[in-house]
Amino acid sequence: MVSFQIPVKARAGRRAWRFSFSVTPHPVLLAGSRYGKVPQRVCRNIVEQFHYLGFHFYVGCASGVDKSFRETLACSPYKSDCFVACAFPNRIKESRSIGLFAQVVIPPQLSPKAALHRRTLWMVRRCSLVILFPDNPYDQSWGKGSTLVFRSAMTHLKPVFVVTKRQPKIQAHYQVFRSNLFGVVQGYWAVPCGGQCEDEL
Repeated sequence: MVSFQIPVKARAGRRAWRFSFSVTPHPVLLAGSRYGKVPQRVCRNIVEQFHYLGFHFYVGCASGVDKSFRETLACSPYKSDCFVACAFPNRIKESRSIGLFAQVVIPPQLSPKAALHRRTLWMVRRCSLVILFPDNPYDQSWGKGSTLVFRSAMTHLKPVFVVTKRQPKIQAHYQVFRSNLFGVVQGYWAVPCGGQCEDEL
């Protein structure tokens, strides 16, 4: 198991404390807006830190954030630890041409919309946690894909680190904490209320 600890500031008469949760080091899903782009330095630092913790990587076949991580992983010593989950056969070649393993993970003959939906759920169900860059750089909105990743991760009790300036909406079945990821990016941890634990300092 790999444990993550989130410092929480004192508020409303309560002293500072620390929220912790643990996950098995199965693949971490790297996902986000098809219109976004993550700097290579940020991708590299995130990949290196998770590799050090024993994780492998799931990445989708879309453009934007997916492509940023695919390109970084292809140039890293950890390319063999990456699995590119494709929704369509014609997207396999691009990833394989840069040395990544890619495979269609959903049944044939689905509509494009259904194929992308099933591909996303396939990755979420099999990962340990998600790193999500959901913001569209033009209007800061979340696309349908990023929204699906977040909601399905909460449903399947998978913690998500959301790289965004706006706090995700708080719901009864998960908790949200402002934090940073390895000191590399700022955002929020969203941790489902199920099988997680709180440890006060």
